[in-house]
Amino acid sequence: MKKLVITLVCLVLVIVVGGAAVVWFTYDSVDESSVPTVQVEAAGQTLQPNAWEWSQPVLGGMLYKHFANDSTEAAQLGEYETGGFAVTFPQGYDTTITLRRDDAVVFDGRPAEWQDALTAEPGAYSLQVLSHRAEEKGRPYGEFMFEALFTVLPPPKPEPVFTAGKTELEQGDIFVMRLENIPEGVRPVTTTELGMGSFTPAGEGAWFAAVPVGNHRQPGAYTVDVTAGEDSWQATVTVSAYAYPEQNLVIDTSSEQITEANSAAAYQQYREKIPPLWETADGERYWEGAFIRPAEGGWISTEFGTIRYTNGDYSNSRSHYGMDIAVAEGTPVVAPNNGRVVLAEYLLNTGNTIVIEHGGGLKSYYYHLSALDVELGDMVEKGQLIGAVGSTGYSTGAHLHYEMRIGDQAVSPSMLFEDSAGLYSVEALAGDEAGDEAA
Repeated sequence: MKKLVITLVCLVLVIVVGGAAVVWFTYDSVDESSVPTVQVEAAGQTLQPNAWEWSQPVLGGMLYKHFANDSTEAAQLGEYETGGFAVTFPQGYDTTITLRRDDAVVFDGRPAEWQDALTAEPGAYSLQVLSHRAEEKGRPYGEFMFEALFTVLPPPKPEPVFTAGKTELEQGDIFVMRLENIPEGVRPVTTTELGMGSFTPAGEGAWFAAVPVGNHRQPGAYTVDVTAGEDSWQATVTVSAYAYPEQNLVIDTSSEQITEANSAAAYQQYREKIPPLWETADGERYWEGAFIRPAEGGWISTEFGTIRYTNGDYSNSRSHYGMDIAVAEGTPVVAPNNGRVVLAEYLLNTGNTIVIEHGGGLKSYYYHLSALDVELGDMVEKGQLIGAVGSTGYSTGAHLHYEMRIGDQAVSPSMLFEDSAGLYSVEALAGDEAGDEAA
């Protein structure tokens, strides 16, 4: 009996040891090769898990063998000129995604809700993906963590563009320029002996400037230099002569009105009121489209640039810096374009006088009016009533003296009635280019 017991004990020990050996062998044979390969595809690159843990069943789930990998640094995907790229997530797992741009969460959800456009905006991104399989008896389970860093660069800034209008101009015309794609905070500057060329904003990153070709400008070639930050350009303007007529003005110098208008006090007042305006320029462009005639009817009694003499005294000639429109007293005078009234008062020499700033130093002047219908500081629109024709100041009869200047340089008012004027040429070029593209 004792021998039988010993035999049974030995048999049990053999079975136990053998079973344990089988279990140990089976457990030991399970290694990391049993851990599935789980990947994320982002921006054409394959991401491996930064950290993971996995439990693999042994002997049908009687035991589990656990594997883990400590967290490593996030994958550096680099810089991209354009975002909006596709991301592919693991299948067969419960996956959650967190996307941050510049440390702010822009998405926190699941693959079904993901949109590639989430990465379209420029910025520094962090993409975190957690793919999880829940514990279920007899089945492997675990989770995989992915993290990737990447940057979507802002679109490259377009190169600044300089466009010049007509460069072959007659005396009295205007040279214009347009700049585009100028960085924010940069204001262009013009340098030229032609005269003032003050840039005004013309849209986002765009600027416009008008430079006078005065009636006294000598024919020849002139350079116009433009600087905007680190960029610079140069244009050459060729000026040709304009044949100005001559006129002998007959005036009764004994008239009290003429005597007062021609006095030293009158000229001193004029110098105090008008030339200071030549130095000013509003930083905004008000005018839109072609200038219109400020007074209807009548006829041009004196053209712009006319060489004038008084009472046959040819030794004392002078230029007429505006155009005279001979028309009945009281005829309405309207603003030829949008602008801001910078002077509206009676002056001894020019009578009732209005000056309108149209932007960038381009101003219109109205002399000898019988009435003033605007005040200093008023904003006026093209076609708005501003006064009435008269014969106040140094005047021989009812007419409107209409003058245009940029800075101290007089330009031809009549040219601005035509769409072909230099003032409109750079925008005409832009229109032609748009038409070419449409065609």
